[in-house]
Amino acid sequence: MIKALFFDVDGTLVGFRQTQLSDRLRADLLALQAKKIKVFISSGRARQDFARTEMLRYISLNGQCCYDRYGVYRDIPICREDLVVACQVLRENPRLAALMEGDGESYLTKIDGRVRDIYHFLHTELWEIRPPEWMLDHKVYQFVPMIGPEDEDLFLPAMPHCTHTRWHPKGIDILPSSGGKAAGVLATMERYGLAPEEIMAFGDGENDEAMLKLAGTSVAMGNATETIKALASYVTAAVDEDGVSKALRYFNLLPDENLHL
Repeated sequence: MIKALFFDVDGTLVGFRQTQLSDRLRADLLALQAKKIKVFISSGRARQDFARTEMLRYISLNGQCCYDRYGVYRDIPICREDLVVACQVLRENPRLAALMEGDGESYLTKIDGRVRDIYHFLHTELWEIRPPEWMLDHKVYQFVPMIGPEDEDLFLPAMPHCTHTRWHPKGIDILPSSGGKAAGVLATMERYGLAPEEIMAFGDGENDEAMLKLAGTSVAMGNATETIKALASYVTAAVDEDGVSKALRYFNLLPDENLHL
């Protein structure tokens, strides 16, 4: 029996033509909670991005900071040694911009055309600017250079305690090597006493792969990469075609009502 659902946000709960949950999906998530099915957000986004959501449980920053109504239960920032290197690379390459993400505050190192394009894609307001050295005096759970694959070698070999996942052709998430959404899900399973066969996970991108492999039931969105579709238990419709709502009914977690399948 499914007792908990884990949802990616961008490309899964929120599409590319909308800035927030649809009324249909919002009602479905509330209906799941009314049935005592636990709902978890599992995203690369941070607490400050969830200010307007109605959920109670979050695996944020790709699993590095997990919290619920009772507090934070996983807290794994990037080590200072690697942040020193990241800061140095940015200073040596002033053409590059990056997002520095903490729990409750995020800042950009600069704003240029590439940054504006990415934030437009994410339907997100631009954060304020701080110098790269801000990272050295704060907990940073995720460092996000706005770079293509051609610039990855500037950062990745020099940050040996970190791993990475690409979520956009011009954006890469760098996080502690012990991190990732699956690590956050495992910590959550332990906290709530959940077994793999009791959880279902939804996703569409590279940073969802390990989470989907961990879940007893995995759902790939219709807009997911081919790799994600191949490993999923079920492929639903795209995010902009009520994919999550259709999958919930395919698995009989909610009644059909008037949803057109």
